[in-house]
Amino acid sequence: MKFVQILFTAALIILYSCAPKPYKTEEKTVQNATYYYKIGLSYLNSGNNSQALYYLSRASEIDPNNPEILNALGIAYSNVGEVEKAKEMFLKAIEKDPDRAETYTNLGTLLAKEKQYEKALWYFKKAAENPNYLKKDVAIYNIALIYRQMGNLKLYEENLKKALSYNSFLLPAYISLGELFLEEKRYDDALTVYLMAKEKGLINPQIYLGLGDVYIQLGDYEKAKEYLLKAKKLARDDDLLLIKINRLLNLTDRKIIEKTEQKIEKIPEEKETAVQPNKVVPQEKKEEEKNQSERLEIAKKTNEEKKSVIKPKIRFYVLVGRFSDENKAMEIIEKLRSKGFTPELKEETIDENTVYSVIIGYFKEYREASRFYRKKLKPLGLRGIVKFIRM
Repeated sequence: MKFVQILFTAALIILYSCAPKPYKTEEKTVQNATYYYKIGLSYLNSGNNSQALYYLSRASEIDPNNPEILNALGIAYSNVGEVEKAKEMFLKAIEKDPDRAETYTNLGTLLAKEKQYEKALWYFKKAAENPNYLKKDVAIYNIALIYRQMGNLKLYEENLKKALSYNSFLLPAYISLGELFLEEKRYDDALTVYLMAKEKGLINPQIYLGLGDVYIQLGDYEKAKEYLLKAKKLARDDDLLLIKINRLLNLTDRKIIEKTEQKIEKIPEEKETAVQPNKVVPQEKKEEEKNQSERLEIAKKTNEEKKSVIKPKIRFYVLVGRFSDENKAMEIIEKLRSKGFTPELKEETIDENTVYSVIIGYFKEYREASRFYRKKLKPLGLRGIVKFIRM
């Protein structure tokens, strides 16, 4: 579980951007501390913690009671695993300025990483109670995460909703709330949360993944596949997320196939019903038998005609890759051809973009296609997914 750590560097840089030119020794000293502090923040934001610690320490030597410098030092020490030094800096910063809510948030984050949840909760609440804290939504979201770790799902949900009431664009809160509703099988609530995020313009693979998952649970597999494909397009380099998306896509394809096959099997056939004869005289009986024979013949022909109607065939194939660059697709095709396979290049349009799919098929059964992929293609180091087409 990730905890949000806030760096208020932008505000700090603005605060010191209009400093007057030094005329006295004291003013020059403060300016030097500010100079080192700003350089240290720059290194801190770029991930160079070694340089950040050097310059922030220089700034602290000049101005040891500055809560902003102490807070930044706490973050730097926390980043390099110097937990006790980080706590010391944060506590000194709070002592010098008890109204700096961001320092409470940073100390709470550090304590949460150590699983000191009760203490972390206290500091997050102190930050959230500060009326001047611009990131109150973040503090409340952190409170929610602590309750999750403590096993209190009711307060977890309440604080996620509260965080969203303070900031309706807080993406992590939407994701966390949607995942909670999915876990609790509250699918309508999960759908509402994910759609709200989407309406806010929060385009994110986890939001689309959540929508796909919800629609699978609701039985709308076509809609699920639509959102899962969007999630896959956005995930790109997130391998762990792609694994989950592909697993759900495979499940969705199987469900669509099953649903299609059930529809085909349920095509109604007219049943031949025996005509109950009425009591008639011999001549009328012969006439009735003739009429009955004609009706049976007509019914038989009708059934034969229905059976002769070409039902849609489901054929399976292996999608080896989908590329925006035709040359890359051709490289895969040439590789497959060199191994004795006969791949096809299929040009498609997805979200108004042209993509080139490399496929191998076709197979009558899903298991046949899956077996072909596992035994023939996977050993070559090729990733593939079994899909189907109606022919």
